[in-house]
Amino acid sequence: MRYICCLAAALCGGLITADARAQSAPASASIEFETDHRERGLSWSDGKAAFGLEASLPVTYDLALDLDAVTLRDSARHGGADVGLTIAPRYTLRTGGWDMSAGVRGNVFIGRSGTSYVELTGDVARTLGPAQFVVGAAFAPAQDAIGGSNLYIDAQLSASLPGTPVTLYGGIGHTSGSSRNDPRVARLRPGGDYLDHHLGAEYTAANLAAGVRYSGTSIGADEVDSLSPWTDRHTGSRVMAYLRFTP
Repeated sequence: MRYICCLAAALCGGLITADARAQSAPASASIEFETDHRERGLSWSDGKAAFGLEASLPVTYDLALDLDAVTLRDSARHGGADVGLTIAPRYTLRTGGWDMSAGVRGNVFIGRSGTSYVELTGDVARTLGPAQFVVGAAFAPAQDAIGGSNLYIDAQLSASLPGTPVTLYGGIGHTSGSSRNDPRVARLRPGGDYLDHHLGAEYTAANLAAGVRYSGTSIGADEVDSLSPWTDRHTGSRVMAYLRFTP
C-alpha cells in the first residue's frame, strides 16, 4: 500500500503540472477497486481483489502520457511483485471522425527485478453517436522477461443506452508470439496462443461508476502447467465487479 500512496501523490502532482502546460487537452485521473484485476483474460492479481490508480497527462494536444498502477497481490504471474506500473506515452492523430494512436508501453513490476517488459502499441477508434469501436494491437519484441515475443490484437465495442446512465461494452482478443523455450513465456501465454473475450455493463452517477464484467479465455485447464512458477490457475471464466471514482 505504501507504493500506491507514493504513486498517488506523484500522479496528482503530475496532473497539476500537465494541466498547466496543455489546457487544450484536460488531464484526468481515477481510483478503482476491483474484485480481480484481469488483463487479456488473465488475472494479474492472483484472483484477488486489487486497488488501482489511472491518469492521463496531456503534453500537447496530440501527445499524452498514460499512467496506471495496480496492486498485484504477490501474483505468481509476475514473480510475486507488489505493484504493477504502466507508463505509456501515445500520439493520437484525429481526422475525419477517426482517432489513430501509436505509442510505447512500459510494464514495470515493483518488488521483483527482471520482470519488466516493453510493448509497441497502436489502435484505431471510431465514434458514432453513443457507440465507439476500437481495433488495437500491442507487440512486445523478444525479451527475457517474457521468454520470447508477444503479439496481442483486439477489437472492442461500447455503447451507452440513450436516456440512461448505463454503458454496455464487450471485446475479443487474440494473443500469439514466439518462445525461447523459457518458462517465463507462460506469463503472457500460458498454454500457448489463445483467445480472450469479455462483456460488461457500467452504471455512472456523478463521479462514481460501478460495473460488472464477465471475462473468459480459450485456455483449457489441462493446458496450463501447474508446476510453472510463472503462472497460476486464474486463466478461465470469471465474473468481476468494480467501483471507480473520478475526481
